[in-house]
Amino acid sequence: MKAYLLAAGYATRLYPLTRDRAKPLLEVGGAPILTRILRRIESLQGLSEVVVISNARFAEQFQSWANEIECSVPLRVIVDGSMNEDDRLGAVGDLAFALGRVPTAGEDWLVVAGDNLLEFDLRPLQRSFLRSRRPTLVIRDVVHDGPSPYNEVTLDEQQNVVSFREKPANPSSAHAAIALYFFTPEVATLLQRYLSEGGNPDAPGYFIEWLAREIPLVAARFDGDWFDIGSAETLADARERLRVDQG
Repeated sequence: MKAYLLAAGYATRLYPLTRDRAKPLLEVGGAPILTRILRRIESLQGLSEVVVISNARFAEQFQSWANEIECSVPLRVIVDGSMNEDDRLGAVGDLAFALGRVPTAGEDWLVVAGDNLLEFDLRPLQRSFLRSRRPTLVIRDVVHDGPSPYNEVTLDEQQNVVSFREKPANPSSAHAAIALYFFTPEVATLLQRYLSEGGNPDAPGYFIEWLAREIPLVAARFDGDWFDIGSAETLADARERLRVDQG
């Protein structure tokens, strides 16, 4: 299994903290966010390589991080060439770029957003994925009050994905996927087709919405803490709850 970490965004909502520092390299609980993600990924069965997708603006920071950290598998940083918000490829565009540079070579693959703190064991989720042999969305429950700023996942009793909607105006399900996906090899080809047909290259949810109409998907729940570092408030919350002196 290869792992692809999406880390090429500019995190303008966190300025000035992220004006000169990549968001995935901000420290939480005594370590960069990306380091905490990497330690979770390293536990996965059959992990063969970790690929970090960076923009050009922060490429040196990511490469310095990669050079200094110990990793049990090859760790590679690739640069998408973007320098600012105006010329970024978008998360799905970055995935396509990464797959062109580092193909899955027939392996299963994992996608993780570089600002998602995964404070839970990934191995049960991987085992669920391996049993089903279907692309797997990792989900949580959210409380809706009007239009959803997230996505909506509708499931049947066997946890098969019946439908997926990105940022629905009228959500009817409490389930929402986080930016953590276990994919089978054929999804790489489908991603290229999605983009060639004019699919939105930005938020991964738009690709997942399309993918759910093309092939069967399943969902799995995580057990533990998760933080989406999207604002100064969520960053402060994660830092408070994961303070070093609290262990």
